Amino acid sequence: MEKNIKRWAGAALLGLLLTGGSASAQFSLGVQGGIAKSNLTQANNLYGGGVNLRIFPAEHFAVGVAAKTYTDGKDYVVAGQTLSHSGRLTPVTATLDLFLSDGLVRPYLGGDAGMYFSKYDTRFNGNRIAETTRRNHLGAAPRAGIILVTGNVGIQLEGVYHFVFGNKNNSTQVGTADNVNFESTSKFYGVNLGLVFGLGKK
Repeated sequence: MEKNIKRWAGAALLGLLLTGGSASAQFSLGVQGGIAKSNLTQANNLYGGGVNLRIFPAEHFAVGVAAKTYTDGKDYVVAGQTLSHSGRLTPVTATLDLFLSDGLVRPYLGGDAGMYFSKYDTRFNGNRIAETTRRNHLGAAPRAGIILVTGNVGIQLEGVYHFVFGNKNNSTQVGTADNVNFESTSKFYGVNLGLVFGLGKK
């Protein structure tokens, strides 16, 4: 399933490139890093980053694709022993952005929608004792931010809120004990900082 999604994302990217070239639209490549907070109580902070390719079919409007990855997890302390449930969330999404003005400061509103892949493992005092299978869920993320323009390169700052639909808790088999349930992130909000190369039509 994951391979099929990656192939679909590659085909969509190729389609965007071909469409953009035929319409003489300009391209934009963004590289970001960020920090986020999970909806889980006392969860570890999420750190991540990724890339975003946009095409500008109109001066203030862009469509594109994005691929990012975030750490995820939570530590449980029981009788002085540490049980860590950690993994990664990897959204592969289509994107839309509406730029509200031109100039040196360009505010925008945007949104992502696509698949969120995840995989977790569980460690007891640093030793792996269980591993979940790879999973994928639909997800979406409204965004808002600004780009500070310096020539054809911009400094991007944005806030984002992710919704991962149906990302229920993980269940793992630990030794001969019954299945143990661990909480999974279904919502997380954060701040991204990055660079954008190419800023649409002149």
